[in-house]
Amino acid sequence: MEKEKITISVEEFGKMNDYATTRVPENAKMSTYSVTMVIIGLIIALSALYTGAAFSQGLSLKEMLIADFCGNLILCFYAGFMGVIGAREGMSVTMIARHSFGKAGSGLISVIVAVSLGGWYAYQCGFFGNTIFAMFPEAGIITEPVIAGIWGGIMMMLTAYVGSKGLEKLSSFAAPLIFVMSLIGMYIAIRNVGSWQDIAQLSETLKQNGSGTMTISTAIVSVVGAFATGGIIQPDVTRFSKTAKQSLVAAVAGFIVVQFIVILAGYVICVSCANSDIAAAMLQILGIWSLLILIFAQWTTNDNNLYSSSLAVCALFPNLKKKKVVIIIGFIAIAVGATGIVNHFVTFLNILGILVPPVGGIIIADYFVCKKMSYQFGQGTKYGFLSITAVITWIISCIIGYFVSFGVACINSMVIAFVTYLVLEMLFKNSPNKKYIGGFYEEDDYGMTTKC
Repeated sequence: MEKEKITISVEEFGKMNDYATTRVPENAKMSTYSVTMVIIGLIIALSALYTGAAFSQGLSLKEMLIADFCGNLILCFYAGFMGVIGAREGMSVTMIARHSFGKAGSGLISVIVAVSLGGWYAYQCGFFGNTIFAMFPEAGIITEPVIAGIWGGIMMMLTAYVGSKGLEKLSSFAAPLIFVMSLIGMYIAIRNVGSWQDIAQLSETLKQNGSGTMTISTAIVSVVGAFATGGIIQPDVTRFSKTAKQSLVAAVAGFIVVQFIVILAGYVICVSCANSDIAAAMLQILGIWSLLILIFAQWTTNDNNLYSSSLAVCALFPNLKKKKVVIIIGFIAIAVGATGIVNHFVTFLNILGILVPPVGGIIIADYFVCKKMSYQFGQGTKYGFLSITAVITWIISCIIGYFVSFGVACINSMVIAFVTYLVLEMLFKNSPNKKYIGGFYEEDDYGMTTKC
């Protein structure tokens, strides 16, 4: 007996697949609070605390505050622009890239994003296991690095599996908790030392006794570099914003307020303990409660890594179910991360990280300047196969980002990408058909293509 073919509408398919390849409809949009909490959850990671800890031995309090603020201000602008595009268009970054890079070009971006974020998910699972063991080495098998990496990875995978609603529910609870616990930890640390003035004096002493080689510009690079790829995937979250203003509020709250405070907390806690080991310092200041920050700061960031990686794969293969993609990538990454294999590929992941920031510069230039904030998606939308201007710009920007050591590498490559793309677009302005290799393709609502 022949099986009956089941057909579903575009709307049903989009909802079932968490709108991986279709526009997020108005009835699925989130409140300003929910979007802000998810963005904050994405931003806040253990890396923020570790960044503050790294500054504790090389920067005075004043220098640290300058670096912390400037780095987060740069991220706010960069991620803010990407977030606005996602909010206005209601699409993920890999789908948005089809307008500037073409169908094949955006496919390459999808591969890079999927591999990069999937790789960092694996790395963070292993890092989580090692951190749990460092804090609680005598707690038995449950805190052994491999075991902790496995249960931590599965835990983080759960919200990515549920989708945007899972990210929203967790972040709405965890983001305020992490922020409050950071404030409490900072308050206790200051009280233990005496006052802010005492923290400032102690930081000067630690700086003199330390290597003394860190500069403010180096510290700014550390703040920006830690979230370079995260800025690119802002549309994956802000596509659920009702307005562009919501995404901007989320960016300001996430970077200028929350991440600024969390980095500062990591710095103050380590200075007060005269110990740059943030795990040990937090345990000394907060005791067992430090476990809350440890788990939730990692969870709310790493589930977004897996979520965005799955969206990128779905952009490549539109008929795949996102939940199945999350499970496949998740368990492979957990195995790779827990066993430590991924540690041998950190250099490779860092190289992939160099390839990502120029994508943001190109998309921002194309959307805000060339296309005047107007993209089309869905049935009948035509995309070029491969954009010559985007590819040339991307290659030039990646080379500059890799070899030029002056300033912030990811910002250098983004700015160069923005300017170069606009110049090349001007050159191709009178001959748009020559801009693309392989002609044009017509896109249907599911993301599958037929040649025009």
